[in-house]
Amino acid sequence: MALVASGCDSGTHGTATPSTIDTSAATAALWDPCTQVSDQVLQKIGVGPSTRESGVGGVEEPGWKHCNWSNADFTLGIWSTIHSVDDFRRKEGNIDFTDISVGDRNGVQYRRAKDKFDEDCDLVFPASHGALSITIYNHASSKNVIAPCTRAMKAAETLVPIFPR
Repeated sequence: MALVASGCDSGTHGTATPSTIDTSAATAALWDPCTQVSDQVLQKIGVGPSTRESGVGGVEEPGWKHCNWSNADFTLGIWSTIHSVDDFRRKEGNIDFTDISVGDRNGVQYRRAKDKFDEDCDLVFPASHGALSITIYNHASSKNVIAPCTRAMKAAETLVPIFPR
């Protein structure tokens, strides 16, 4: 099923011309963390390759490619999207933005307002297709509680070098 959004682009001489964005085609062209993150990278981060779950609850979302992996303490989510870092900044409920740098790549760390127990942390980095994001969800049952943003930054040190520009 193709989702199509239309709008206007400025053509030559500043006149508006119609444009069409095919979300299905843009989604299909995204870098796919489920196939592009190796077992060795996942093991280095400390999550089991066999725990992979694609999509959100197994459901793919237009404009996104997403994979989760987990262990007894946390879940790692990696997102590839057509949306920009600015879209993440504008999204209601995203708060506490901090500029970050991992290797030679700049990005943003943020939290979600609904995270009342400091269990989640998100990092997002610009990419030519939109953005790439790393999410850490600490499990409430974990006995080894490390701050989620500490875990996310540690994971980013391993993941960011393999992210496409």
